[in-house]
Amino acid sequence: MMAFKRMEGFAGSVPQGFIDRNVQTCPLCGTSVPHWSIDQKMQMKLEGNLYLFKCEQCGCILSSPVPDVTGFNKTMLTTTGLLKKLSGKKNGVIYIKVQDAGSSGMTECVGKEYTLQEINQMAAEKGNGGQAEQKFY
Repeated sequence: MMAFKRMEGFAGSVPQGFIDRNVQTCPLCGTSVPHWSIDQKMQMKLEGNLYLFKCEQCGCILSSPVPDVTGFNKTMLTTTGLLKKLSGKKNGVIYIKVQDAGSSGMTECVGKEYTLQEINQMAAEKGNGGQAEQKFY
C-alpha cells in the first residue's frame, strides 16, 4: 500500500518543490489547488525509481523518474542520462507519466507519458482558462 503525504522539511523538499512549482494546476481535473502529495516507487528498471505525485482533489497519480526530478538527467554524462538519450528521449526534458486517472475520468491518459510542457498545456486547457494568472519563473 502506498503512503502519499506532503513532504515538508528538507527530506522531501526536492520532489515537493518540483511538483508544487512546475505543475500548479492538475492536468486531469483542472483544479488550481492540487495540493500534491508524494510517494516513491522503487523499481528495478533502467529509468530508476519514480516519484509519484497525487492530486488531492481528483486522486490522479502522476509519476516522474527520480533523476528527472532531481536534475541528474540533464546530460548524457550520467548513466541515467545516457539511457534516457538512448531510449529516444531528450535530455533536459522532464517526462511525466499518468499512472492513475483518479476520479477525473481521463482514463485515455493512463499509461501515457508527456513532457512537463505538455502536462502544463493540458492543465491550462482543463483549468478555467486561468492561464493568465499562472506565473512562469
